Amino acid sequence: MGALVIVKFVAVFIFVISLMLFLSHIVKRSGIAGPMLARPSKRRLKIVEFLPVDHKRRLVLVRCDDREHLLLLGQESETVIETGLPPQEDAEEEECVVSFSRDPRNVKV
Repeated sequence: MGALVIVKFVAVFIFVISLMLFLSHIVKRSGIAGPMLARPSKRRLKIVEFLPVDHKRRLVLVRCDDREHLLLLGQESETVIETGLPPQEDAEEEECVVSFSRDPRNVKV
């Protein structure tokens, strides 16, 4: 009797997992999932690079529609440092030097 219960449990478990995989495949193929599950080739927004400034802030370079935007992200604030930058093809050749003063509003790039 104990072996029969274990076999039933395993069979039902496999059935439920396969049903979940089947339904997720159907949702993905039908487009019901929305833009969050868009294919990577269709995405317009991409994080190119990020650089931790300190334990509370980081610089993030974001690409959207062949334009790059430099953002300073903190725990309680977001600041756009520069917007509309053309994407750089050879990013390794040129380094971006960022210096900060004690006042986070005086950011020099």
